[in-house]
Amino acid sequence: MIINDSSMQEQSIKHHIKQTIKLSTPLVISQITVMLIGVVDTVMSGRLGTIPLAAVSIGGAIWAIGIMFVFGILMATPPMVSELDGAGKRKEVGPLVRQLLWLALFIGIIFFIVLRNLTPLFKLFGTRQEVIPDAINYLYAISWGILVFPFFLVFRYVADGLSHTRITMYISFLGLFLNIPFNYILMFGKFGFPALGVQGCGYASALVILIQTVAFGLVMLKHRWFRDLEVFSHFEKVDKQVIFKVLSIGVPIGIALFAEGGFFSAVTMIASSLSPDVIAAHQISLNFASFMFMIPLGMSMAITVRVGNAVGRKSAIETRRAGMIGIGMIFIVQIITAMTIFLFKGSIVELYTGAESVQVVAVQLLLFAAAFQISDGVQVAGAGALRGIQDTTFLMYATTIAYWGFGLACSWWFCFEQNMGAEGLWLGLILGLTVAAILNFGRFYFKTKIDES
Repeated sequence: MIINDSSMQEQSIKHHIKQTIKLSTPLVISQITVMLIGVVDTVMSGRLGTIPLAAVSIGGAIWAIGIMFVFGILMATPPMVSELDGAGKRKEVGPLVRQLLWLALFIGIIFFIVLRNLTPLFKLFGTRQEVIPDAINYLYAISWGILVFPFFLVFRYVADGLSHTRITMYISFLGLFLNIPFNYILMFGKFGFPALGVQGCGYASALVILIQTVAFGLVMLKHRWFRDLEVFSHFEKVDKQVIFKVLSIGVPIGIALFAEGGFFSAVTMIASSLSPDVIAAHQISLNFASFMFMIPLGMSMAITVRVGNAVGRKSAIETRRAGMIGIGMIFIVQIITAMTIFLFKGSIVELYTGAESVQVVAVQLLLFAAAFQISDGVQVAGAGALRGIQDTTFLMYATTIAYWGFGLACSWWFCFEQNMGAEGLWLGLILGLTVAAILNFGRFYFKTKIDES
């Protein structure tokens, strides 16, 4: 029986807001921390020279696109874990995690092999010959990290799914804290170690991932929050049925993430054919927009957990409420972000460059960045809600259509056919994100609509 009491509803709304903030704050901080690690790698590799900097930038971009699949596949974990937790089936979490660890092993081996055989990719994109050796060395070194990175994600997503997101934040801080000295020692040859250059940067990242994974594993083993799961209590053989269920949810998420990340990468590749000033302005604007995106991204992960937990409790009202309130919260945050970018666009650009010719273009592009904050926020919020109800196949199709079938085509047409240059590219970004926002929000809205007849 559903009691229609306004005071109870108000309390419930306050509870959802409070819980979403509680869950999302550590996740937002974690996402920002991870991004800062990439910034540190870029800044420190710049001390080695222009070619090493280019090699780390290119290698890092390839690494980032590759691990989107890993992120996506294992992103099936939070809604599955939160659903079990909400249904009072916590004892089933341990067996699920043991199967996820098998999947992590398989994924790690596959992507390790892939990262070590990407030489043809450099030739395909016409990478400058002098950059290729360093880029390959970087990928060879960091590829050791991909062997354990899926295990880290399993531990992280289990903790997130059980609403213990602070653990993720603490271990992200650990990674940032270790990354700087490891880079310094291995890149520049300190304390008796050889100077490995960009290869040292890759090894440092791999070592940080290993330490983070071991730390998270020990937390799963020893901490009172997870001890009852008995994840490492015994060995289990591969359960193909469970693995296939995870893949049926996770693979579409991986494809959706790849479609979104690939869309922005493709636009950047198109921008590389424009003037150097425009390219620099595009990178500045996109970098800042990506940094601000960490806020709605972290909040969307919390929405996934909240919605998944409500699904486990078999409450249609709470499922819808958790998603809609979360989407509304992100909408408000994005309005504030858009206003901030609009009001301080000049100061933001000055943080990146003192070149006036670049500043003029970057300020104009930041206006576009301000304009797409709301649609970008709504699309990622809707995606988080859809992951919570495990409606990931639709998410895959919607993302592919919005970004590749519509957004990229618009970017190309406005840029070259209408001679709008970089502004045309960014107009295409706005339109692609807007279509994704409409599809994701509309799907969750109608999928969770309660029949009151």
